[in-house]
Amino acid sequence: MSKLSTLRDYFLSHAGDDKEFVKSVASRMQLAGRETFLDEWSIDYGESIPGAIAQALRHHEAIVLFWSQAALESAWVRREFNSAISRFIEEEERALLVVRLDQTEVPELVRDMKWIDGRDMDPDFVASAVMGMKGNERLIAMQNALDELGIQMQYFPGYGILLACPRCGATVDKLTGWHESDFRRDDEYAGARCTICGWHDGGEV
Repeated sequence: MSKLSTLRDYFLSHAGDDKEFVKSVASRMQLAGRETFLDEWSIDYGESIPGAIAQALRHHEAIVLFWSQAALESAWVRREFNSAISRFIEEEERALLVVRLDQTEVPELVRDMKWIDGRDMDPDFVASAVMGMKGNERLIAMQNALDELGIQMQYFPGYGILLACPRCGATVDKLTGWHESDFRRDDEYAGARCTICGWHDGGEV
């Protein structure tokens, strides 16, 4: 078993311009039972942002640097990287991973390390690589995490499996299925609708 596959929590260092992709990676890691520190999700209102980041950098087992031109130009990312490098050198149990999102050359201090190629912007591949999982290991971990957490999911014909509303996050007990018939075309349509925010989606069945 690789060291990466045994790690449980990760600090995700990234620039604001790359946040949406990093959130996609983080959500897949969390589904696999990993803790991820992502500023938007992990820092509460009223909490000190620098203080929360400093504490997370001290305690998380792995620092994942999402590297891009935007990251190169970000003062926050540079600070996080400098702190991560220091802890990586001083503490053997720490891991430092670099995910390259574009052609920007990685920092000199980690240029000899094998980096993860995220330039195709494939969150499934990046999440699996960061966690050191291959093949179906990530899917197995996701299923085990869902079982342990007791998260409810439901299949909606015309849409697929949902565990929450994609817009507002309402749980599945707040979602309802819908069904419509187009008699002129002899087609059937179905999907899911959120009773909280009104979101709905679906397709032909």
